Order: sequence, then C-alpha cells, then structure tokens
Amino acid sequence: MGTNVPPLTKQKPDGTTYTRREDVEDALERLVGLPRSEIIAALEILDVRSPLYVQSECIVHLIRATRSDNDQAYFGELYRELMRRITAVLPRVEGERGGTSENVHAADARDRVRDLFNEKVSVDRNMAGSDLDYYEVMFADAIAALRKTAMRRATRSAARSERIETDDDGSESSLAVERAVGSLDLKQELLSEDPIYRSRVIAAIQALPDKQRRVIEMILQEMPIDSSDESVMTIRKIIGVSSEKTVRNRRDAAFDTIRQALGIGSGDD
Repeated sequence: MGTNVPPLTKQKPDGTTYTRREDVEDALERLVGLPRSEIIAALEILDVRSPLYVQSECIVHLIRATRSDNDQAYFGELYRELMRRITAVLPRVEGERGGTSENVHAADARDRVRDLFNEKVSVDRNMAGSDLDYYEVMFADAIAALRKTAMRRATRSAARSERIETDDDGSESSLAVERAVGSLDLKQELLSEDPIYRSRVIAAIQALPDKQRRVIEMILQEMPIDSSDESVMTIRKIIGVSSEKTVRNRRDAAFDTIRQALGIGSGDD
C-alpha cells in the first residue's frame, strides 16, 4: 500500500476489508504523483493497452480525492470521462428515443443507472463513506450491479404499463418487454472498454453448453432465427430443429446463464 493512496474501508460479509487490485494500486501510486494537467491529458488516451491509459477504478478514486478540493475544472474533467465510459457500456436499444413505450422504458433504465451513480458520487463528496469503494475494486462489476437494479425497475414499469404478450404456451415474455429493459446486448458487452469485463463476457459464452453456445454464436453473426423464405439460411435450419421456439428457448437459457455469470441479473428480476 502506498503512502499517498488511502486504503478502502468497506467490509465484506466475512469482516475482511475490500482491497484494490494490484494493477490499480500501482497505477494510483503513479497518478497521485503527477501534475493534474498530465492526468487530464491521459484521460484522452482511449487505447486500454497503453501504459498511460487511466483505468476507470483510478478515475473513481481521483474523483473521490477531490472531496475537499475547490478545483471544479479538474473534477469536471474526471467526471465527464467517467460518465462517458458508463454511457458507453450501457446497452442501447435501436430507436430507444423513438417515443414508443418499450423504448421509453429502455431509455429509463439507462438514465436510472446514471442517476444511481450520480447519487453515490454526490453523497461521497459531501461525506466520506465506503459506498463507492467497490467501484475502485472492479468498476465494471459495480456498474453491472447498478444495471441489474435499473433493469428490475424498468421491468416493473413495463409490466404496469404494457400488456405482456406471450407465445402459445405462455412461457416466453414478449420481445417488446425484453427490449424494454435492454436485457442483454452481447455485442455491446463484447465492445466494453474494460478488458477484464470483456474477457468475462467471452468466458461466459464459451462456458455455455454446446447447443446454447452455437445459437449465441450465430446470433452474434446476426443470422435470423427463422424465416418464411426457404432460401434464407436461419439458425433453426442449421441446428436442425422443426420449431423456432426451440431456438428461442436455447437463446433465453443462454442469456440467463450469461447474465448470472456477469452479475447483471435476469430480465425477471
């Protein structure tokens, strides 16, 4: 532990204290000794492979360190970059600002994540606490937890204001509600700027049972699940099943498993 970087104080259920990753600690030791102008310049580096790239965990710490600081310009630069990264990792729904009810719920879920994080920053700036500690340990995981909370709220809102369509046996939620909560956009997850989180997404996909993984891989290739046009190659035809429902069931089971692996909950939460 470096002399210029105070330790975290939040405790785990077993009574031990959370600690930052070694790479985060090393980066913070270097950053706190730099002029602020150099830190602001480093925020412009977007290549996560660069040794000068400022990890999100470090930005959270630097923001918290400005608690008793009147340098609003410095705080603003840090805050702006962190919010840009949060926005970048939140799943988007095509046309989410288009005015339909499902899109309004999707946009609400994204706004809610930002609101929840802003509340935490505001509280921490007024009084030192431990609520943001985990964001210095694993930022992507912490944001994923906020997404889970926001999706739960969006799901409830959608259920209240929309008629949930079901398929013939009533076992599958409507695509409208699924989209409304921005449930899981694997392409966006795989584009995460956090290499550790991105590797977790890949590992979650690779750990799926073969039948589910094949479906997910073809979905990522934007292959249609089924088509009335016999000339169109579809996932249903490739895996050799008679019903598109089989494909959707495998997809949904895979999504549930991936959500659990990433800690972002299920659409039913």
